[in-house]
Amino acid sequence: MDTLEETARLMTSKSARRAAVNIVLLVSSVATLLTLASMATAMFFQNFVPDQFITTPVFLQYQSGINPYGIAQLAYPPPKLHQDYDVSVQLSMPRSPSNKEQGNFMVSLYLVREGVKGHRVLTNGRRMASVQQYLDGETVLFQSRRPALMPYEDPILSAVKRVLFLGYYVLFPGAQARSMTIQLAERISFDKVAAKPTTAVVEIEAGQHIQIYETALTLTAQLRGLRWLMFHYRLLTYTVFTILFWVCEILFMCLAWAVWTMAVTPTSSTVKSGDVSDAEDDDYFDRPAKSGSHTQPKQATVKKELHLKSEDSDEPETLISDIPTVGTEAGDEEEFVEKEEDDDFGGDKRVARTATSYKGEGGESLRRRASRNVMG
Repeated sequence: MDTLEETARLMTSKSARRAAVNIVLLVSSVATLLTLASMATAMFFQNFVPDQFITTPVFLQYQSGINPYGIAQLAYPPPKLHQDYDVSVQLSMPRSPSNKEQGNFMVSLYLVREGVKGHRVLTNGRRMASVQQYLDGETVLFQSRRPALMPYEDPILSAVKRVLFLGYYVLFPGAQARSMTIQLAERISFDKVAAKPTTAVVEIEAGQHIQIYETALTLTAQLRGLRWLMFHYRLLTYTVFTILFWVCEILFMCLAWAVWTMAVTPTSSTVKSGDVSDAEDDDYFDRPAKSGSHTQPKQATVKKELHLKSEDSDEPETLISDIPTVGTEAGDEEEFVEKEEDDDFGGDKRVARTATSYKGEGGESLRRRASRNVMG
């Protein structure tokens, strides 16, 4: 039972409560900082690591000029700054007689940073402005022009292939389409926001007779260094960066805690020392007399008696008529002794006897002085 009471007393003590509060604050702070570190790492990955492939469809506009062209928005996901990109165009074309007779043709690329108006203002009903009209009002950041050609295929091999895969071509007629990839730029980068394009213009310089199924623009990021490591080892680098962010937050929290403690501790210690000194002064005279120690009670009693004696010496000489009789003085001494014993409440009897003897000696000196006055 005593062990349980002692355990309960220790668990509910002020130091235990303070320790519990400190532990709760520490755990909550660490968990909060870990969450913030994880969020900061995720935001860092989002803003720093680029997408390896940015593919945007390009919808070609026919009957709007000499050649078909299309405008692709590079808004989402936007290309990253200080990152090298390879730009290419994919064309899906049928093996039609007009395309096979087309021969070589040119493909042009313009990376443009649009102004406030944009290309939508240049539309007029169902017809759009030509490429030159659009480019005249915008800032061209990059321009490239590369050749393209429909891949050649031998007529005999083409006929054999059609016979062998006749059923497949009947079920899937789109399988006869040929895909072409034209590389238009290599390792272009953008050093600042003002130099980052918002749109890309692709022009097929083959006239209005060229037949194209689909067109797409692809930006391929050439990853190097830290970006390559963060892209190919996402989980490992995410964990490492989260721990680094978390350790930095813990260090700054400890530093702030130390500064705050140094700023608060002097004031609290001064107040505490003042309270302790006042409490010691108040307890000095209110402390009860102990049976094993007689030095402090005796000193206090002697100081009180000396104070009373000094007051008696300052009083004027007593007349004969004011001197009490011997019996009366004895009665007073007995009353004084009884009063001292009552005030001590079972304290040390030697203290009371010392006070009585000291008082008696003071009375005898007073009687001697009075008798001298009578004789004189």
